[in-house]
Amino acid sequence: MKKTIISIFFTLAMLSCKNSNDKNISSEAIGTDSLNNAAVQKDIMLNDEKNVEKNESFTIDCGSGCAMIYYEVFRKNNKNLVEIRYKVTQYINEKIEDEYLETYIFESDKNRNLSGIYLNKNKENILNDNSSLLRDKLLEISGKLYHKKVSSQPDFKETGFVSGNKPYNLMAVPFDLKNYADNLPNQIKNSYSPTAKTKKYLVSIGYDAESYKCFFIKNDNSSTELIVSVSRGESEYFLLLKANKDTFLSYKEIGNIGGEEARCFKIDKNYNVVSY
Repeated sequence: MKKTIISIFFTLAMLSCKNSNDKNISSEAIGTDSLNNAAVQKDIMLNDEKNVEKNESFTIDCGSGCAMIYYEVFRKNNKNLVEIRYKVTQYINEKIEDEYLETYIFESDKNRNLSGIYLNKNKENILNDNSSLLRDKLLEISGKLYHKKVSSQPDFKETGFVSGNKPYNLMAVPFDLKNYADNLPNQIKNSYSPTAKTKKYLVSIGYDAESYKCFFIKNDNSSTELIVSVSRGESEYFLLLKANKDTFLSYKEIGNIGGEEARCFKIDKNYNVVSY
């Protein structure tokens, strides 16, 4: 009888230990899974849509106590495109003024040479805007993406006078301002938007306006000549600007329409300008 009782107690003790061990193992497993899930959720929160191998940041000094910090939060690589999203924090006198997101598109040609940098889906190529505070920093970043220089564009030099994709086409000629005025609203072909640098020059010579259009009539390694359309209300003025590699040298008003005293000009097939 005693042996039977001892045997029963021994069996119950063994079962109790086993159940205890099973509970410990189960508890440990649940704890591990919870930690793993938490880690996964943390990764998802830290990496928007796709993991960024190395978050890079840079700072732009915008003057007068202003600074902007760009922190990379997302990167996507396609065949000829790299998309990088930045969280931008703007500081004024070392205090946070604003925070927002900006996405830059780095585009290359088929040879993996950089051909353009664009803000979001904006069509203006930052490579062509020498007034951009970000241009040099974005070029530095692009060097890590493609490891090659910017694609060269034959026949036309890079210029800071207009924005838009290269190569820059010359104005369609022959051109006669009177024929243009008689056939409005037809547009003059091969127009470009001026950069901030060009607008600043136009304002400084007294031609502040609602809108501008620029047309190349000469563009080589030594000099540039632009026809600029200046729109003010119902009037449109035309200027001939001459410049060297990076500086405006002179200007001349060669025609205007829409006002009381219209004045016209012609440009022949050799790009000679004659007022009449």
